[in-house]
Amino acid sequence: MTDDATDAVRGHLRRVLLHNRDLKQRRLDRIAAEEAAGHRIVSGGRAHGAQWSLQDWRTGETIASGQQGIDEFDEVRERLDPDDTWLHIDEISFDPEPYRPIPADGLPGDLGIVLQQWISGTGTSSAALAAFIGWTEEQVDEAR
Repeated sequence: MTDDATDAVRGHLRRVLLHNRDLKQRRLDRIAAEEAAGHRIVSGGRAHGAQWSLQDWRTGETIASGQQGIDEFDEVRERLDPDDTWLHIDEISFDPEPYRPIPADGLPGDLGIVLQQWISGTGTSSAALAAFIGWTEEQVDEAR
């Protein structure tokens, strides 16, 4: 790869990571606003078969769990949250449209999309990505 092409790829990867970092921050800001408005953010739901669990998203504390299916889940949630102030983390949207960054000069558009997927892949190490784009591993982890 020529120096110009390598620089184009590096620049594109950095822009995608910066955008991801901004999205993460917007989501955290939205969560903080919901909490400030009196909502408790929860996670969990059906686990296996009729098993379910409900956790506090912020602390990871298990609020409730059961093995009797969705009816039990609904009954317990209504009993523990009678004012309906809990929000499931999956209900908190923060970006209605997927991001498609404009590739750097000289970088084909399809390659830009593949690079976005590569950044998000579980097999892509933060250390390798950081070394390639000239960031620290901590900066990459913060932006992923």
